[in-house]
Amino acid sequence: MKPFRRSKQTVRRPSKAVAVVARRCDGLGRPSYAAHSSREGKVLLFLAVSLPMLFGMLGLVVDGGLLMKEHRGLQTAADAAATTAARQISLGKSLSAATQAAVELVHEHNALPDATVTVNRPPSTGPFAGKPDYVEVIVSRAVESNFIQVVSGGTTKTVQARAVAGIENATSGGVLVVLDPDPSPVNVSGLPAGIPALGLPALHLGGLELLGLGQLRVQGAVFVNTEWGGQDENGDPAGEEPPLGGSRHAITCTPILPLTRLLAEDIRVTGGVDNPANYGNVQSGESSPLKANKPAVLDPLRNLPAPTVAADPFNVSATERGTVNIVSLPLLAPPVTLQPGVYESITIVTGTVIFQPGVYIIRNKNPLTGISLSIVAGRVTANGVMFYITDSAAYTPADGLPDANDGGTVPAAPGVPSLAPSVVINAGLLGSTYSGLSSASSPFDGMLVYQRRTDRRPIAIVAEQLLGGTAMSGTVYAKWGQLLFVGHGTYDMKFAVGTARIVNALSCTFAPTTLFPPVREVFLVE
Repeated sequence: MKPFRRSKQTVRRPSKAVAVVARRCDGLGRPSYAAHSSREGKVLLFLAVSLPMLFGMLGLVVDGGLLMKEHRGLQTAADAAATTAARQISLGKSLSAATQAAVELVHEHNALPDATVTVNRPPSTGPFAGKPDYVEVIVSRAVESNFIQVVSGGTTKTVQARAVAGIENATSGGVLVVLDPDPSPVNVSGLPAGIPALGLPALHLGGLELLGLGQLRVQGAVFVNTEWGGQDENGDPAGEEPPLGGSRHAITCTPILPLTRLLAEDIRVTGGVDNPANYGNVQSGESSPLKANKPAVLDPLRNLPAPTVAADPFNVSATERGTVNIVSLPLLAPPVTLQPGVYESITIVTGTVIFQPGVYIIRNKNPLTGISLSIVAGRVTANGVMFYITDSAAYTPADGLPDANDGGTVPAAPGVPSLAPSVVINAGLLGSTYSGLSSASSPFDGMLVYQRRTDRRPIAIVAEQLLGGTAMSGTVYAKWGQLLFVGHGTYDMKFAVGTARIVNALSCTFAPTTLFPPVREVFLVE
């Protein structure tokens, strides 16, 4: 009998996991909860540490969004305020007036009464710092925060926005400026024999009327403040309905031939025109210069004083010369020489006349013709002169009254249906020459005809370069008067008048050596 042997059995040790579980059981075999308590403690510790960070991030999201929204609103207000302040400066207002306008816009129109508004002219920082044509506006406001104070300890944050607007050139320099927004329906009467019928048609067809056979070319800009309606550059309605309707527009081109057009570098009109096709660029191949529905421009000569000895002691004389009538044989009689001074009227029918350089003040009118300065024919040399025309019979160059007090006064509309012209100059024959005052130190430098601002009488000039090589240059200023100009040739001239009627005998060009200031507009640059 074989001895008994125990069979070999593999005894496996319990796994580490089982051992761990076993160790975590109590004496009755129930699991212990110590592991869960340890894990919960770590979670609580993690939450205690991370919650402030989570609130901080939430604060950044919520308050950051609110601050960004507030900044956008302040930036919009700052942009508008800077534009408004710069526009006030462009109108000649003071910095205090510009600041007040900017503050009112932010506080009232943008509903930000608690915002702080700072206006600097020139800007204090940035690429436009130190440039007086630019205005800087800084708008700041305290904003209540909802969450950020948990992190930073603050309850309010200051939001700030900055904008810069400036005044920059928007056109080329001016040559022909028409200032009357609503011309009176007055015809011109009493033109001397031999002067073309400048008074036809009887009523104004526009603030600026172009009649005749050819083109008017302007080497510069045309500005027309007349508000009468018509079309803009795109053919859409522009301006206001004129009092008599029909064919009256701010600018009217009435061609006798289809070639009649106005060509300029810029044509800027407050109202509208008759037909945009009648207006083009003086530079061949360039786009149309016409811009309608534009704000009125300022009188470029608004600061020009009345002529007094104090204003220009070298060219203005207080010597009274009385009334002058010249009728003499143009070739046989000796020339008549006139000196600067104060005249009641000057009438030249025939003869040779020389005006010595200086200022000629004419304060009355010829009792027969009703014209203050009438040069119908003859050979006239008037170089370096200015004719000052006034309807003030008591005017004296000692004080310039009452003209010196005219300022921006708008004269009453004429109570009669027609007016005799104040000035008639027929410079189309016998080689006459006219040029404006030549005196660099004088406020009247370059002026040829200067009419009292409140005097509405027409000024008639015929300057056809057909016979004798006639030359005419200088500035014509009649703030509320009507210019009647018949021309053929090229003239170194510019005009600032109430209304203008230009008749092109063939083709006429205005190409002044010096220009009126260009129109300046407000642009937001920062």
